[in-house]
Amino acid sequence: MSGALAAFSQSVLELAGRAASRLCAIRIAPNRHITGLICEGNLIVTCDQALPALERYSVVLPNGSVVGALCAARDSGANLAMLTLEAAYTVANPEIATGSAGGMAIVVGADADGSPTFRLTVIHRLARTAEGYAPVLDLSADRIDFGGLVLDTEGRLIGIAAMGPTNEPMAIPSNAIGRMLIQGPAVAGVRPVVPSLAPAPLPSAAVAPAAAAADGLTAPMAAHGAPAASSGRRAWLGVALQPITVPDALAARAGQSSGRMVVSLTRGGPAEMAGLRVGDVLLALNGTSASGPQALRAFLAPDRIGSTIEIKLLREGNVLTTHLTVALQPG
Repeated sequence: MSGALAAFSQSVLELAGRAASRLCAIRIAPNRHITGLICEGNLIVTCDQALPALERYSVVLPNGSVVGALCAARDSGANLAMLTLEAAYTVANPEIATGSAGGMAIVVGADADGSPTFRLTVIHRLARTAEGYAPVLDLSADRIDFGGLVLDTEGRLIGIAAMGPTNEPMAIPSNAIGRMLIQGPAVAGVRPVVPSLAPAPLPSAAVAPAAAAADGLTAPMAAHGAPAASSGRRAWLGVALQPITVPDALAARAGQSSGRMVVSLTRGGPAEMAGLRVGDVLLALNGTSASGPQALRAFLAPDRIGSTIEIKLLREGNVLTTHLTVALQPG
């Protein structure tokens, strides 16, 4: 028994240690700080509710150096804030995951000097929010480390720690973090970037991220239409998709091992009008697999504008069929 506990303890240390290079301490007041997640492009993501509005922030990096940072974007709806570092710091984005109720989680925060702190917890339940499903953590409110990294047992990022609307500690899901990073900084003089941290699938879709790219992540693919012929007309679905791998338990039901997950919808667009939701996994269009590299391009040809296609998708473990009318892209 002692050997098993020692092995478990060592595994936790290794997972948390790998995360330490992505942590920073954001100083918000004398003797007060919160944790930030350092991402590609010298960006930091943290919890919006815990970040006061300041002209400039001092950030303690994992190597102990203190650098300045400016606020680049805030999204109170997603409870996320983004900062840009004034000095370069090279780091790879983490691999991401979706938490499941009952699963163990490790919350890694940053101490005042940037060194890591650790807490073990479990995901008490999944709460529906405007951003999708958020894991509620089995922690007391006074134990929450705002902005801390919530990791699964493989060391993948489930989200960052925050206080939920019902005053329960929770993890802001990694798919919401991915959406903010994709949008990029919104301050003058800062060039937007598209980091490789991709939105994670929602637990209701029961899917896992696609096979790892070079940095362990798969970037989302915008399917807002493909370039048309010289007429300039563009077909449009009004949806952004991310390649994913369908878990073995659902592959037989889906009839295939991969698909494309819906990560965002344009309000009033064809996909939303057809009833698609964020977290759905697109399997096929008119019987043709949507996972092929040319599948969507073929269905976004100019001659399909105005036509109705059959959409096969996976939602909450069930295979559904609906119909979507391809539209002309606005603007």
